[in-house]
Amino acid sequence: MLFRLLMYPLVALALTCTGLAQAQTSPAADAAFKHLDDYLKNNALDFETSFNATSDGNELYSGTGHFLIRRPNQLHAEITLAGGSYLVISDGTILTIYDTKRHKYSQTASPPSLAAAFGFFTGELGIDSQVLDFMGVVDNVVTGSDGAKTSASGSETIGGQQCDKFTVSGASGDDTWLAWLEKSDKSLLCKLIYRSVDGPAQTNSFKWNPTPALTQQTFEFVPPAGSSKIDIGDLNLASP
Repeated sequence: MLFRLLMYPLVALALTCTGLAQAQTSPAADAAFKHLDDYLKNNALDFETSFNATSDGNELYSGTGHFLIRRPNQLHAEITLAGGSYLVISDGTILTIYDTKRHKYSQTASPPSLAAAFGFFTGELGIDSQVLDFMGVVDNVVTGSDGAKTSASGSETIGGQQCDKFTVSGASGDDTWLAWLEKSDKSLLCKLIYRSVDGPAQTNSFKWNPTPALTQQTFEFVPPAGSSKIDIGDLNLASP
């Protein structure tokens, strides 16, 4: 189910949202999503997120992630779950998954998009994430491609930050996102809740570094001393 996390794992960014009807966006939502879309497309990204997935009121998994992203396809993600911690890193050519507890890593050709790269990892782990998928949804809201129903749903304080709340849904009603965006000229995500009619709900909260200092070395994997390279199947990524 995880990039279903990574890939249903912030950023294409290249994903598109399927099954959406003609865009119906309120003026307030239109302005906020344009600010967010502009920031995502024109800046390197550095954010931390905590996530919790539930189904029928029961917790499926929870964890944290720290994402560093530079377009078009460079990714550095540190993921911590109950069952372990991992580094997922791509320089745009090579994708590396490193098990930081077992000191084992595997490498493969990097997928063309950030979402697909993170999705490869989450698919192996069997968890779900909507962070990068939602980046594609943001693009759809702004461009009107594939359509999207978006409306303002009030304001709340999230983590001490004043945030506007918006509802984004597909025409079929199968997928719904509740997004809280900062009251600022960037409209960064404060909180995101994804709900599927036939799947678990996932909640993400966010903390952003608005001035990341990323270099090429940020996205290059250097095997730590004592680590060993193995096949992806031998990593034995276990669901949390």
